[in-house]
Amino acid sequence: MAGTPRRRPTRSSGQGATRRARTTRPAGRAGTRTPRPRTGAAARRAQQGRAVMTTRRWVVLGSLGLLLAVMLLPTGKSRYDQRQRLADLRQQVSAQEANVDTLSRERDLWGTDEYVEARARKRLKFVMPGERSYTVIDPDGDGPSVDPQTGAVTAPSTQPWYEQISSSVESADDPASAR
Repeated sequence: MAGTPRRRPTRSSGQGATRRARTTRPAGRAGTRTPRPRTGAAARRAQQGRAVMTTRRWVVLGSLGLLLAVMLLPTGKSRYDQRQRLADLRQQVSAQEANVDTLSRERDLWGTDEYVEARARKRLKFVMPGERSYTVIDPDGDGPSVDPQTGAVTAPSTQPWYEQISSSVESADDPASAR
């Protein structure tokens, strides 16, 4: 076998039966060994063996990076989605708290007689005994429209929608009413 170290044959005679242990290192320097500086071709081979990133190593590193990304991306996305949902919920809570404050103030106002009286006057047009109530019709409001050619007042149609459609179809079929 080429890979196994060679051994010396043991002595079979009686004289050398006690054998001494062989050491390859001198006494006193058993644990420390200083590496011998490499020069020439041996140094180049050692340097190339350590520093070269072969294609196989790049493929393995790339595969590990891809595997890591595939494993961590869904976790990161769910974390982002949860953060967004949390921010939306916090915003919703703050809006609801503001609404609760508004409703609490309005409830407190409804507890006073002055506010109830003012709301009854405005909404229901109530008046106190001895007072007169006047209703002013909006002068800037839309009144009935007047046809400038004939001077006739045209009111908005009170017909149901299906009658308006049938009358518009009839007027479209009549050539005399086209103008």
